[in-house]
Amino acid sequence: MEMEVQGMDQGFEEVAEIGPSNESFQEGEESPRSKTSLRMHYEAQVAVIRRQTGDLESVRLGLGLSQRKMAQLLMVDPSAWTRWVKQGDEAPPHIWRALQWFSALQEKIPGLTPHYFINQSPQVLHQKALQELDQERSERQQEHRNLQEKLDLISADRAELQNSLQQEIFKLKKDLNFHKKMSIVILSLSIVWAAVLMVWKFA
Repeated sequence: MEMEVQGMDQGFEEVAEIGPSNESFQEGEESPRSKTSLRMHYEAQVAVIRRQTGDLESVRLGLGLSQRKMAQLLMVDPSAWTRWVKQGDEAPPHIWRALQWFSALQEKIPGLTPHYFINQSPQVLHQKALQELDQERSERQQEHRNLQEKLDLISADRAELQNSLQQEIFKLKKDLNFHKKMSIVILSLSIVWAAVLMVWKFA
């Protein structure tokens, strides 16, 4: 068992400092030597989550909750939170996972607050969250319409510019053909006039 523990420790060097080694997440465990590889895996995941979210008190202050409200959010006795904090954030792995999930939910659902879960009338907060989602969706749709209008204007301006260029090219071709024909006429007249002068000279 000690060799197994050493092997797992080498695998989790980057996620060290998971709390005092003489405390267990669940009651009834005899000693740290009785930890299984699965248990050590959970502790390593807890260490990673702690590095992402901060310690328990930092999470609580970030949510703006009292210790009692925080315990109510996690559905635990208020004394449990106090004990975990005093013991160096030795909360059970599922508590850390719940905090991670709640943080992910807040990023995905605008307007979601801890009071949605701990308020006695969550229906009101649920409706408010839905309204905020609808408002954000409406704003996104309006932005999409505005962008589409700008694209349409750009396309119209581009078509108008292309049409104008085509007209200019047509006009230039027309002028070029005219000048070409005039050059031929002038050259022909010059030849005829030269012939007339020659006849007059030798007449």
